[in-house]
Amino acid sequence: MIGGGGRRRALWFAMFWIAVGVGAYVLGVQLELGQRAEDTALDAAEFTYSPPPPLNLVSIPAVAIALGVVAVIALLSHGIRRAIVVTVIPVLAIVASQLLKQVWLTRPQLFDLDVPNTFPSGHMTVFTAVTAALVWAVPTRARGIVAVGGAALLAAVGWQLLAYGWHRPSDVLGGIALGTAAFALACLIRPATSRGSIALGRTVAVSLLVIGWLMVAGALVLGAIAVWNENAVTLLTAGELGCIGATTLASRALLLLSVGRS
Repeated sequence: MIGGGGRRRALWFAMFWIAVGVGAYVLGVQLELGQRAEDTALDAAEFTYSPPPPLNLVSIPAVAIALGVVAVIALLSHGIRRAIVVTVIPVLAIVASQLLKQVWLTRPQLFDLDVPNTFPSGHMTVFTAVTAALVWAVPTRARGIVAVGGAALLAAVGWQLLAYGWHRPSDVLGGIALGTAAFALACLIRPATSRGSIALGRTVAVSLLVIGWLMVAGALVLGAIAVWNENAVTLLTAGELGCIGATTLASRALLLLSVGRS
């Protein structure tokens, strides 16, 4: 069983993921060194307009259908209030991602390269927000399994966005942070409630925590090696590993936030 943390837990996660998003923007978008490093990683990717699933599944109708299904699950499992929450928060996060990218944030041209703004990743925001909604929508006992599946899905999307050259690492981290922080802020306003306990909840939470930070540590080591050897492929791999670690930690956060108070 995972004990409820209420607003204290929500505040911690909100602060942490906002810091991740702001840090990714400052380091990857606003600094010349970060821009050059991300451009090097982007050049090592194999760009394609036709990626395989799950990346190619994002469209407005697909997102609407997914949220509709999640809302029905939440309605049957927890009632109308939860159904509204798991529909409204993802929509707000997705809209915010587009406003941030298109209107509010900029990517300055700090060296001789055309660098249109792609922060935060809209695709990553969509997958993170919908995964979060599903974790909150299913019956409490099933949330651990859904969180593990969500971690695998988000890891695959994060890897694809970098491997196929659709986004830079900071963009992916920004999308993860935005989707997770949106649910943390919602929980800060009104903590989630749950009936019963999560099957293997503590085991899942600890496992996601350990795996996530091991991935992040591995990414930092690979990044240092890549810079030392001036190896673009290794730098891309470091970015992929770091984003996978972030999605794993985000899935844990979303699982714990869904408990709220018992």
